[in-house]
Amino acid sequence: MSSTTRNVLYWSPRILGLLYAVFISLFALDVWGTGAGFWAELAAFIVHLLPTFLILAALIVAWSRPRLGGMLFLLLATGFGLFFGWNEPATLLLMALPPTATGLLFIADECVERVAWRPRM
Repeated sequence: MSSTTRNVLYWSPRILGLLYAVFISLFALDVWGTGAGFWAELAAFIVHLLPTFLILAALIVAWSRPRLGGMLFLLLATGFGLFFGWNEPATLLLMALPPTATGLLFIADECVERVAWRPRM
């Protein structure tokens, strides 16, 4: 496998995970200006950022252990799909498809890396 392909396979799930974390974080901004008071809005903001924290935690794990991180992303995709998108197909795709793709790319990266390090006979 060429070096360029390996670099794309290495960096694409990491960049996709970061972009998805930024995208999910945008949904937390809707709590400001509701008139509930600063502390209540701050608490709601932190609660709305919990999925982002989970994504970033999975990304930190996946950076050094791609297979485990890929499984965590697949677990997050399942959880997001069940929690957020169980009744709306568009929401299901929006919430579950990016972490599924990220998880599969991390697992593929691990598989390609293992094959590249296998001794030839």
